[in-house]
Amino acid sequence: MKQLTRKFAALAFGLAIGLAASANDPFQGTIKFTKTIGPVTANYIYYVKGDKIRVEELGENGEIQGIMIIDTKANTVKALSPERKMFIDVPNKRPPRDTEVYVQKTGKTEVINGYKCTEVKVTGKDDGREVTYWVADDDFDFMVPMLETLNRKDKLAVYFMNVPDIHGMFPMVGVERKTDGVELTKLLVNEVEKTDLANDLFTIPSNYSKFERE
Repeated sequence: MKQLTRKFAALAFGLAIGLAASANDPFQGTIKFTKTIGPVTANYIYYVKGDKIRVEELGENGEIQGIMIIDTKANTVKALSPERKMFIDVPNKRPPRDTEVYVQKTGKTEVINGYKCTEVKVTGKDDGREVTYWVADDDFDFMVPMLETLNRKDKLAVYFMNVPDIHGMFPMVGVERKTDGVELTKLLVNEVEKTDLANDLFTIPSNYSKFERE
């Protein structure tokens, strides 16, 4: 009986170690979100696997209007046109943007899409903007390398990169406002799903041709 008990104890310990290890694996799966700028709202899907991210922009009827494939290890971005069956290398020649901000971690928490999120407010010292994030921490290791590769200049991205200890976090909500309270841009995550993804999602289809710049 004691031997059987020891076997069950060893099995339980092994399962616990395995679950702990899997819980720390980088996020792999899909993230669906909307981005609203003024009166215009666009729908997007992130497909995340390792060092690669596929971004799909969807039309009103759910059709794919544009695709980006980002490789953070190779530091490359490719844009694909499903309509034209073409792709292009997207150069990134912009210098990184430096900006002075004030960061406030308010300590407020809220559950969004099943994740415990914390509120972070970032205020630009010179540009009259404030961004409020609700960030989830669940090994979203792709986010910071993706923004570094894209080198975006919009406030939602630039301010996010200025938050201390932001590695592994992802904004479930991001709202950019003027300091007088007028809302300019809003990012809202609608669904997060952890799932295995096929490698084909991150490769250029064989029937696509490369667009060469003149």
